[in-house]
Amino acid sequence: MESKLRDWIRKLVQIRDTPEALARGLAVGFFFGVSFFWGFQFLFAIFFSHLLRGNKVIAAAMTFISNPLTSLPLYSLCYIIGHLIMGGSDFYPDFAKIHSLEGFLALGPHFFLTMLIGTTLVGLIGGLTLYFLSQRLLCALRRWHHGTTSDRFHSKQKMGSTDCQSTELSAEETIKPDV
Repeated sequence: MESKLRDWIRKLVQIRDTPEALARGLAVGFFFGVSFFWGFQFLFAIFFSHLLRGNKVIAAAMTFISNPLTSLPLYSLCYIIGHLIMGGSDFYPDFAKIHSLEGFLALGPHFFLTMLIGTTLVGLIGGLTLYFLSQRLLCALRRWHHGTTSDRFHSKQKMGSTDCQSTELSAEETIKPDV
């Protein structure tokens, strides 16, 4: 499992895009992966990632955060959060009675609004958290991958550069040891 995680991180670092665009793609993909727009998550993630100049491939892949293994705990959490905000008398609907699309739609507007609020909040909080953490992590991984020292990074930041992409050294900028 650890080697698979390392391989995934290595592939992520080697994607030819800025850490900022990758972080945007991860955040947008997470938001729509958690969203209540089942069946359209993938398309919305690509579209909004394009609008926000995020990495569309990463955004599309991140929508798979909601999959058969994670759907029950993920959407239960979203429903609970939505229910805490919306209130209401019944805590959980009786899903055992749902055998068709009509049965699902019969849950009513309160259920759908509760889910919409819950998924939006979980998606926003998770997406923003993922954006800020991944942007910093991807910048650090890029610097490490390219062998840039942290002193060189900080000196570039003091000159006004806040984009992590500018920390990558060209062949002319490489630090040469004093002889």
